[in-house]
Amino acid sequence: MAKGSNKLTKLKSVLKKLNSFNNKHSRSVASSAVAAAVDDSSANLHPVYVGKSRRRYLISSDIIDNPLFRELAERSGDNDTINVSCEVVLFEHLLWMLENADLQPESMEELVEFYAC
Repeated sequence: MAKGSNKLTKLKSVLKKLNSFNNKHSRSVASSAVAAAVDDSSANLHPVYVGKSRRRYLISSDIIDNPLFRELAERSGDNDTINVSCEVVLFEHLLWMLENADLQPESMEELVEFYAC
């Protein structure tokens, strides 16, 4: 129980630091992450496997090139495919944040620690 509440406390702390959310123009996660039903030949989309279930997402190059995303993928190890060791729900939240938040460099390490499993 303490581990779950610790993550919740960290999430609240991170969200307080990210005061530049723009709720008026929020976009759907689907614009950068597309369910596996989309053909791999789509331009600029890369397969990413998330969590223990290895759920497949097709992610745009813009998200793949984000330093936060890169760090999470590097911590997950495998060089042949892009894997992210993160709960699926947290990954979808991460995608939303990468599209909608103005992430500050000083919060990057804390975010990486939060999303890494």
